[in-house]
Amino acid sequence: MAINQMMSGLGGAFSNMGTSSDLASIQQAQSAASDQNQAAQIQAQMQSEQQKTQAQIHQIEQETNTKVAEMFRESNLNKAKSSSKLHDKWVQQIMS
Repeated sequence: MAINQMMSGLGGAFSNMGTSSDLASIQQAQSAASDQNQAAQIQAQMQSEQQKTQAQIHQIEQETNTKVAEMFRESNLNKAKSSSKLHDKWVQQIMS
């Protein structure tokens, strides 16, 4: 029984001796975890910004395509109107 008490006393003494290095190790681990957390947050922000930018690019492309299609339709409509007017004038000249 006395040997067990002596061993536990020695174990306690040895565990107290390593406390400062254990504390330093814990602080390093916490610092590393904090750094990893910050890196993950920055990466998440960067991905969010990339997604936002891609969404804006897509929206601009869609608006541009819509505008081009509108311009094409208007151009064709104007050509058709001009042709119709010229045809009507030609028919009037022929009839008179």
